[in-house]
Amino acid sequence: MLRHLPVFTLFILALMCLSVGKTELCINEGVEFDTEFASIGEPLFAVCPLNFLLNENMNVTWIRNDTQTEITSDRQERVHQDQNILKFVPADLNDSGFYQCILRNSTYCIKKIVRVEVFKNDDALCYKDSVKFLRKAKPPLFTIQCPKQDIYGNYKNMSVRWFKECQPLDLASGHYVTSPKALTIKNVSKEDSGNYTCKVPFIYNGVTYEISRTLEYIISDQTNKDKPVMIFPTNNIMEVELGATFTLTCKVLHNRSIDLLWIYNDTDMAFYAEPGRVIIGKTSQTFTKDGMEYLKTLTFTKVMEEDYNRQFYCYIWHVSNHMFYATLKKPDPNFQGFLIAFFMSILLVIIIAIVTIRIYKVDIVLWYRSSWFGNTDKDKDGKIYDAYVIYPKISKGTISYEMNIFALKVLPQVLERQCAYRLFIPGRDDLPGQALMDLVDETISQSRRVIIVLGNMFCETHEDEYEFEQKKAMYDVLIQNKIKVILIEIEKITDYTNVPESIKYIKQKQGVVRWKGEFTEDALSPNTRFWKNIRYQMPSAKHQSNNELRYICSED
Repeated sequence: MLRHLPVFTLFILALMCLSVGKTELCINEGVEFDTEFASIGEPLFAVCPLNFLLNENMNVTWIRNDTQTEITSDRQERVHQDQNILKFVPADLNDSGFYQCILRNSTYCIKKIVRVEVFKNDDALCYKDSVKFLRKAKPPLFTIQCPKQDIYGNYKNMSVRWFKECQPLDLASGHYVTSPKALTIKNVSKEDSGNYTCKVPFIYNGVTYEISRTLEYIISDQTNKDKPVMIFPTNNIMEVELGATFTLTCKVLHNRSIDLLWIYNDTDMAFYAEPGRVIIGKTSQTFTKDGMEYLKTLTFTKVMEEDYNRQFYCYIWHVSNHMFYATLKKPDPNFQGFLIAFFMSILLVIIIAIVTIRIYKVDIVLWYRSSWFGNTDKDKDGKIYDAYVIYPKISKGTISYEMNIFALKVLPQVLERQCAYRLFIPGRDDLPGQALMDLVDETISQSRRVIIVLGNMFCETHEDEYEFEQKKAMYDVLIQNKIKVILIEIEKITDYTNVPESIKYIKQKQGVVRWKGEFTEDALSPNTRFWKNIRYQMPSAKHQSNNELRYICSED
């Protein structure tokens, strides 16, 4: 038994090889060029393109390509095969696809693929514009055949209906003559151009269907048949980058057979450049609704400097003096990126400048005042004092020590001795016996600023002298707009209840300069933030020489 096992194994392998070989021997003829079209709901018959090879010894099999499903032969099925014809009765959108027609006998196998496309008509039309038969006709008479109908049966005794632009033809006018298979138009003119649709009734398995075909007819004008139309070039200027690959396509419409040439300087472009840099295509032709379209390409594999500003002509062979040119040109400089970067840089500089000014505004103003071009002669305004100082001296019979120290010692030490300002400080500069009201009125009017020193003592003071000073200063500030006020808090005020409304308003509008810390030597430097804010609100100080500054600083 075991000795027969190798023989049995070889027999099985031989059968497998024969099976595989049989599959591989089926010749594949590819895809049929013509596509079978049908509108949804209409019958569609697809004939096997290998029909000429069919004989009684061959079997026909239809297979749907995407599913590899064999089509049934049952005539009651909507999709079935009838020998060499694949039938869709009626056709559905899902039927679109590729179908294999396979012919076999015991020694031979061949197959070819048929493409089927089922479509919906365009909106408001009885056809799909992209699925039309295109025809050309010449006056004075022509006949329209309803195409691809013979496979469905005999036209005899069938009533074919004709439409133009989906409207029934007026057969009673005598302009049209019908026959079972055709429509004849008399006295043809260009107005007869358009889309003609034929609809043929068809009965299958006792059900009546309708098969439609649409043809677009173009009535040519014989007077222009010998005049070619150059579509491109028409003396065009084309922008192309240096070193780029670029193609010019000569396009001409003409009803006669012609050839096209690309020439430069009366010489064929084949001699224009070294081999391979400029490639000339062959003349091709395509049938369009406007006539026969001829095309010929000219490809620059690499555009060079010498190609610019030269005229490359497309010449129509056998038609004298009929040629146009195209000129290559360098693209104009694109400044868009530069302009965007430029304006973005300016915007960035402006933003940085605004932020810098907001942060260092005080330092910038003080630097400007100290510079030569910031030096102004303030004495011409007729004022005597740079600031009038208002501060509370007595509160409930108790001398405010800090207020007096700040007003009488600290302010003069910094603003007068170090910054060359001139202050009027009541209690230091007034003379005994002077009338209070006259003194305050006259002195404030002779001052460029009013400094009001605030503190908790200030809020509790109600002496007539200080109330009059405040009212006079606020009158000049708010009513007369003659003078500016500087508010200084030497301590954090916890209760503003008793502060006059005018001072509250100024505080809300321009803020206050608040003293922090002790009266140390470092705190009395005019370059600290506190004193810079005071100097910023003060008028420009008069520039002093070194001798004058030393003299002022030595006073005590």
